[in-house]
Amino acid sequence: MPRITYNSINIDVEVGQGSLKSISQQVFNQNRSGSGKIETISQYGIEVLTFDAYFDFDTYRALYGWWWTWARDGQKWSFAMDSSNTVDTTLDAAAASAQKVIPLTTTTGLTAGDYAIIKTAANDSRELVEIDTISAGISVTAVDNLVGSYASGDSLTHFEYYPSCINTKTDFDVVQAGTTYSYQFEFVEAL
Repeated sequence: MPRITYNSINIDVEVGQGSLKSISQQVFNQNRSGSGKIETISQYGIEVLTFDAYFDFDTYRALYGWWWTWARDGQKWSFAMDSSNTVDTTLDAAAASAQKVIPLTTTTGLTAGDYAIIKTAANDSRELVEIDTISAGISVTAVDNLVGSYASGDSLTHFEYYPSCINTKTDFDVVQAGTTYSYQFEFVEAL
């Protein structure tokens, strides 16, 4: 069951089949001088994620009463497509490109066949890997060789788990159809 977690509170929602979408965007800030010269100050990639959620009146009350207040104030929250797949761990040693072994601080919650994302600590590089085997408490072995190299402290999360989200919508425009309520969530991962 998909789950939103904020301030140690869990809210389960139904997510429309195929509605979880991820759009990668390049964001940059620029300064333009009086002469027209442009200077790029910072540049980074983000993922904008959306999904359609469906819920009953009690869940609507919980979302409206506390989650929306939390999210609109810029507080971080998490989203898991499956509440049992909330792996968020770090590498405890380097993992070089062209190898398959990824040393982790914990392997709890990972199973063969899971997909995970490795992200560098600077969030400037990420890679999707499929887990082939697990050496409990030590490492996972990917199906394919890594494309990039990763350092101790870089993160590994389950493919459909977003541990640190920030809401990007400015409204809580819930639609009611009989006893079912719906809302399209839109968020980015906090850097």
